[in-house]
Amino acid sequence: MQTFTAAIRATFRYAFFCVSIVLILWALLPEYRIFLQSLLLGMSGSLMNGAVLFSKVWRVGQSTIDPGVRPKGTGMLTRILVAGFAVFLTIRFPETFVVSGVLIGLFLYLVLGSIFVYRSFK
Repeated sequence: MQTFTAAIRATFRYAFFCVSIVLILWALLPEYRIFLQSLLLGMSGSLMNGAVLFSKVWRVGQSTIDPGVRPKGTGMLTRILVAGFAVFLTIRFPETFVVSGVLIGLFLYLVLGSIFVYRSFK
């Protein structure tokens, strides 16, 4: 479980690093602000989904150690609602957000998590 926790910690670290880079670009490049703020919306949804997924996986890991801890679902509905809310905001405010930026941002945590968790199992 420590290896998994270290991989998730690295994933969050690099995800926040990517968010800070996009924030700096948003401040420096005003002509790309709509795409970059869409990317930030997708990245924030991705980080929320990653936090929900980590808490659920952590709870399952704790249930193997302590039989008193019971896992309650996988958080799939919560993660779908977060992604759906990001897309809803994009469609509701087309002058502020672009669908392509939100969808790219929603995959941030999945890509980084896949890389770091796979690398930790070697």
